[in-house]
Amino acid sequence: MTVAACAASLLVLCSCQSHDGSSNLLNPGMSIDGREIYLRGEMNDYAVMSAYRLNKIDENTFCTVAPLRADWAPYRFKFADSAWSSGSNFGYAAPPGVLHVDGPKVKLNAASRFEELSFSPDEDGNYRFCLIKDGKSYHATVDKSDDELATLHDLLFNSGSLLSTLN
Repeated sequence: MTVAACAASLLVLCSCQSHDGSSNLLNPGMSIDGREIYLRGEMNDYAVMSAYRLNKIDENTFCTVAPLRADWAPYRFKFADSAWSSGSNFGYAAPPGVLHVDGPKVKLNAASRFEELSFSPDEDGNYRFCLIKDGKSYHATVDKSDDELATLHDLLFNSGSLLSTLN
């Protein structure tokens, strides 16, 4: 298989989209009643993007990573589906709804309307935003992430990538 054919195959795989534009094939993650849940906020213009879909870490923890700049803080955000549906629109349950790295969990309201969470990073970097299910309630955390965000070049050419395994 040629490099061009491999790249085309990867692009086809990446374009396998659900009805709301997210990728089910490459980014399995949290859904509530069939509605996929995303980090939506000032870090991504509140858009529904597969890169910000919550991924399952364990049975009750779902996270995604976002690159943030300290000088653009604070970042306001929520965890929500593509339609901001009640039951899958998570904002704070009680004010102020401010998250801190390695700080306590913030209790969430799954039927919120205007209760945005906020986070101010102390330094530029990648941060992991998590939604944690605890019985019938939900909580949020944020931590500095050691994860590097992959580029298309990394996916195609680095060790263990699609193209490197074909050579």
